[in-house]
Amino acid sequence: MAELDATTTGQNNSDWDHFITKLEAAELEFVQGRPEDFKSLWSHTDDVTLSGGLGGDIEVGWTNVAARLDRVSPKYAEGRRSRQEFSCHVGSDFAYLVQKEFIEARMGAQVERSKDELRVTMIFRRRSDGWRIVHRHADSQISVSEPQ
Repeated sequence: MAELDATTTGQNNSDWDHFITKLEAAELEFVQGRPEDFKSLWSHTDDVTLSGGLGGDIEVGWTNVAARLDRVSPKYAEGRRSRQEFSCHVGSDFAYLVQKEFIEARMGAQVERSKDELRVTMIFRRRSDGWRIVHRHADSQISVSEPQ
C-alpha cells in the first residue's frame, strides 16, 4: 500500500479532500449538540474504537461508539471549533490524521463558554462507500514541564 502525502493530486486525494470537508462540517455540528453528521462518517462495524476527549472508557464496536457520541454531543451548545494539523498520510485504503482541536462552547447548563484544546489522532479506512473513521483518540492538551 503506497502512502500519499495529503497534498498529492489525483483521485485518491480528491476523495480525501471531499471527506475532510465533510468531517470538518460534521465536527462543527457535533459541538452544536448535533451528532448525526459526525456519526454518519464512522464505519458502523464491530472493529471501530473511540477514546473520547472527555475521558471515560474506550468504546469498542459501533453500538458503543454511537451511544457515546449521542451522550457527549448534547453536552455542547453554541460551539466553535478549529484545528491545527500536524501530520496526515493517505494511502489507497488507509489514512491517519494527527491534529490539535480547539473547541469553545457552552457545556451543559453553563452560561459561560468553556475552552478546550485536544490532541487528536484519527484513523480512517476507505470502504466501498468512501472514507470512514475507524478510530479516534482525543485527550486534553496538557503542558509538560521539562525536568530540571
